[in-house]
Amino acid sequence: MKQRVLLLAAIMASLPAFAQQFENEAIPDLPLRNIPPLGEPAPPPPGWRVTLGGGLAYVPRYEGSASDRLRFMPLLDATHGRLFISSTRGIGYNLSHSPDMEYGVRLAPSHARWQNADPRLNGMGDIGYSFEIGAFLNMRFAPWYISSGFNTGVHGTHADLGGGLGFPVSDADRLRFGVGTSWANATYNRTYFGVSPGQSMASGDVLTPYSASAGIQDYALTANWAHNYSRQWFSSAGASYKWLVGSAANSPLTQRRAALSANFLVGYRF
Repeated sequence: MKQRVLLLAAIMASLPAFAQQFENEAIPDLPLRNIPPLGEPAPPPPGWRVTLGGGLAYVPRYEGSASDRLRFMPLLDATHGRLFISSTRGIGYNLSHSPDMEYGVRLAPSHARWQNADPRLNGMGDIGYSFEIGAFLNMRFAPWYISSGFNTGVHGTHADLGGGLGFPVSDADRLRFGVGTSWANATYNRTYFGVSPGQSMASGDVLTPYSASAGIQDYALTANWAHNYSRQWFSSAGASYKWLVGSAANSPLTQRRAALSANFLVGYRF
């Protein structure tokens, strides 16, 4: 157990060095708790349960970008009882004792954006990583599920709501299909879709000043296929189609309102 804790701490400490090289957006519809190992009994074993892995994500260069790129996507998910540490979910605590409901609090990384990711961002400056305080509520009414989250930080406040259908198609395979939407306040939308007069001048007046307002930011359709190779090894292939609406869609930074993203990763449990 001590070795697992030390390994986990070393990985978490090394992540900032690779901050600009990986995709930290949540994997569409991939709650690891719903991909049980082959033959695992219902009660999980005591102590730390760790999943490590990684893969590739084909995603827009930034939300609203006209082009895409291939990014490395790390996978780190560790649980000890109801405590969790994750590269996508952050650090948090599940207050529920029910296997079909999760609710609690978390400290999660915000979404970063780098000016050099796309020529369209010239003059916008970097949006670095920070931490957001949030809460979550997930419920399952097999085969249906609902997921929701609320996060707030220095970049603003945003909330997500989704739901869908998840079911096994064999002893080793599970499929999930879902829909989702995101809301953001004015501060959050101005951070990622607004253009200040100073940024407009820095862009060479390519971008006109724009003040984004609060509202629904996007809608999404998602799909995921998870396959267990053994009790330890599994893979996940996912895709999502997201379209921006409201202030996000009308921003001068938005060159493409709708985009398809895809990802594939391999994970190992121990």
